[in-house]
Amino acid sequence: MKKGVFFDLDGTLWNALFEITESWNKAMKDNALSYSFLLEKIKTFMGLTPEETAPLAFPDVDLNTGLKYFSLALNEEIKYMKNNPGKLYEDEIEVLKELSNKYPLFIVSNSDKGYIENYLNYYSLNNLFKDHVCAGDTSLPKYKNIILLKEKHELDEVVYVGDTKKDMDESLKAGVKFIHASYGFGEIKEKVLSIKNLKELPQIIEKAFKS
Repeated sequence: MKKGVFFDLDGTLWNALFEITESWNKAMKDNALSYSFLLEKIKTFMGLTPEETAPLAFPDVDLNTGLKYFSLALNEEIKYMKNNPGKLYEDEIEVLKELSNKYPLFIVSNSDKGYIENYLNYYSLNNLFKDHVCAGDTSLPKYKNIILLKEKHELDEVVYVGDTKKDMDESLKAGVKFIHASYGFGEIKEKVLSIKNLKELPQIIEKAFKS
């Protein structure tokens, strides 16, 4: 059985709330738009698609206009975070190295093109991940991107590690196992496999594949 471990990025592999907030507010100012975002508001957007985020971020305009504003924010976000990255979680690199010796690792995110690359390039982690895909690459929902990578790499079994209920729901749609990163941005009421920190992940992955 060929097994793979898939990761969400925001709230799972790094915390970039401050950097995203800074970049969004810079984009609004540079484009003479009157919006201003607080970190707690940005937190509510984590893991959502552009079509889900735009009405929440720009509720006073139609969807097409909201998506245009959202695109301005994302473009600045990618540019800004190339040199101002999110913060890794404790023990992250050591855990990823351990896991990569046993499983191929992947990232599937609802981010824009270039966002995952910023994470991988800034922290020199390209050698630990086999592949990655995001909504900006394919315009597909997360569950379809999970299936896409699973089929591309001919994986028999996949565990997806994410921090939100949406991650759980998308994993179920894709027919893969799920582990909740409870240290991240989302709460899940359902009883699922969960980790409080990344150090717990290798053991829980073993349990997930055996279940």
